[in-house]
Amino acid sequence: MTATVARPAAGAPPLAGRARVVVLSAGHGPASGTARLAQAIGDAAAAALRRAGVAASVEHLELRRSAPAVVRALIEGVREDAVTDAVTTVQRADALVVATPTVNASFSGLLKSFLDVLPPDALRSLPTTIAATGGTTRHTLVLDQAVRPMLGYQRAVVLPSCLFVTADEWDGPRPGAALAARIEAAGAELARFTRAGVR
Repeated sequence: MTATVARPAAGAPPLAGRARVVVLSAGHGPASGTARLAQAIGDAAAAALRRAGVAASVEHLELRRSAPAVVRALIEGVREDAVTDAVTTVQRADALVVATPTVNASFSGLLKSFLDVLPPDALRSLPTTIAATGGTTRHTLVLDQAVRPMLGYQRAVVLPSCLFVTADEWDGPRPGAALAARIEAAGAELARFTRAGVR
């Protein structure tokens, strides 16, 4: 089931106080392209919120860092601080970015395992931008065929725009011009929905 998305009205009033943008990246290695992409989208959303007068912060959760604790929570039922803190961070989010590498034509098991330890309704009505990285554009549909339905089932408000990115779209550690424009647009869209207060 995919969550129904209603477009916020133009000129929606800004949130009161601070907006917390939480970034979840499921890259498997340090300084992965998936983590860089997720951070860039989160930064773009926060920048758009600040331009609109909202004091925004970005918190990045690299799921590989808490992976052992997540597995123990799933198979032993013991929640360590790493899991509790990550879950609390997501529950307190005003906006969410979820990015995964493409693994065997689907999303990373790191992402699925973490989502499995979230309480029911933890993502309900949470504006969410999704992104994926992959070695070939043949896997572009992983977002609409796998990630979007999964998060929609968990009642997140998965936004219309999504980003699938291959390695050749980067200029070294920085996004190339075309990718930078896509990231900026996705961040602006996430900021619009966050300001609308759909959660």
